[in-house]
Amino acid sequence: MINKTAFILSCAAPLALLAVPASAQAQAPASTAKAAAASVTVGATVYDTSGAEVGKIKSVTAPNFVIDTGTTTATLALTSLGTSPKGPVLAMSKADLDAAATRAAADASAALASSIVVGAAVHASDGTTALGKIAEVAEADFVLDTGKTKVKLPKSSVAQGSAGLMIGMTAQEFADATASAGKSTVGK
Repeated sequence: MINKTAFILSCAAPLALLAVPASAQAQAPASTAKAAAASVTVGATVYDTSGAEVGKIKSVTAPNFVIDTGTTTATLALTSLGTSPKGPVLAMSKADLDAAATRAAADASAALASSIVVGAAVHASDGTTALGKIAEVAEADFVLDTGKTKVKLPKSSVAQGSAGLMIGMTAQEFADATASAGKSTVGK
């Protein structure tokens, strides 16, 4: 039996939420946090405690909101906001938030890179359906052994999920992509 290696050129990795450490977030009293959450609207400007602009709110999905500083887009807890006459307040400056986001992204990237090892399971986008195990690892990609075929994937196609590595495709989408990739390599 011949093992075919299929190349999947693009697998959208699920976006991981950027988490800023709790020690870096404001710990507002519960009543203030509830008031801030109630008054948070998309497009609102968020200020730091000195009154300087931190960024704009891109979206609100309780219990979190997404802020765009112009440099960084980060997801934070609504409870990290306070209120002021100017609007929502965060106990971090724009520079502090950007630096925390950069550190968090670097930490997440290093953790992900250390997880891409031979024998590691890779799951579908539901985070629980195992697609196979990593059989080989190279500098920019890895080979996933599904038990039926071997599929070469870029390292950038996986993200860290709650059960380990996962790709941004459902099990059915992955099966369809590998089946069509396998058919296109037959006869070559």
